[in-house]
Amino acid sequence: MSDQAVNNVNSIVAENICKTYAYYKKDAGLKGSIKNIFKREKLYKSAVKNLSFQIHQGSITGLIGLNGAGKTTTLKMLSGLIFPTEGKISALNFNPFEKKKEYLRQISMVMGNKSQLWWDLPAVDSFELNKTIYELEDADYKKTLNTMIEILGVEKQLNVQVRRLSLGERMKMELIAALIHKPKLIFLDEPTIGLDIITQYAIRDFLKQYCSTYHSTLILTSHNFNDIVSLCSELILINNGEKIYSDSFVHFKNEFLNKKYFILKLKFPNAEKIIKILHEREGLFAEKRGEDTVKISADASDSLDILKSISNDFIEELSDITIENISMEDVIRKLYTAAG
Repeated sequence: MSDQAVNNVNSIVAENICKTYAYYKKDAGLKGSIKNIFKREKLYKSAVKNLSFQIHQGSITGLIGLNGAGKTTTLKMLSGLIFPTEGKISALNFNPFEKKKEYLRQISMVMGNKSQLWWDLPAVDSFELNKTIYELEDADYKKTLNTMIEILGVEKQLNVQVRRLSLGERMKMELIAALIHKPKLIFLDEPTIGLDIITQYAIRDFLKQYCSTYHSTLILTSHNFNDIVSLCSELILINNGEKIYSDSFVHFKNEFLNKKYFILKLKFPNAEKIIKILHEREGLFAEKRGEDTVKISADASDSLDILKSISNDFIEELSDITIENISMEDVIRKLYTAAG
């Protein structure tokens, strides 16, 4: 199947899915505990509200949100761990919560703060166990395992007890264990949390190679925006359980990441004068960042003309110019602020 044909097939279709949890109100102290024995007030909290989206086969989708936005709850519904209160989910043409063997053999889930490896045994023993569980052919298993070991560079750690591995080494082993059966659908919840920069790069490269090789679909949650920028072809942003944005990363980049910032460091404390002159020019927005600092935002396509103009008009008043790209954090913050 060609890449184009693969990308036209949906791995996941979610239609108006909701997840509401019931809990009981409890007043503080002993008096509150006694009161709850006889009368309890039932309350409800919506973790996910009317969430709809489609995820194409072979894509890497970033599910982005603040803590408590509903990301992990969504992943758990998609994988079949929990049942949606309302709505429908089709994943690989299965209802995930039915937990059919044919579906479970094709998925995998990795959570950055959870482990599936046997703590007191070498990771290779967990790999062998998964080989048996998924009924993998010996030759295919060894070929896949050797490829993953080589890409992640963990040959020397295979026979070391998991509890003696570093966090980064353990995470690499977790990925091998999760992907040894070559799943078509992968759920990753904060896979690089707490890892050093070198390990983060290694894991991102591994995931890109894996998805490209096996045309697997990957859904990723992360607070590390480098994960999102490096890996994702699609983005879904949720806030308080509701979708506030969904599009390709290319469109997202063109719409929101096409700004540049010019930080002008002035020789003299006359920022207000400079800002007044700049505001008379079309397409520029300038703000004061101290008496001797001005921040200008403008379209990236105009950056060269703006730089020439600033240099020509204010060269005698400048001590330094710094050019910055708008960050993903800034964009996400603006989207969440707009969503309320």
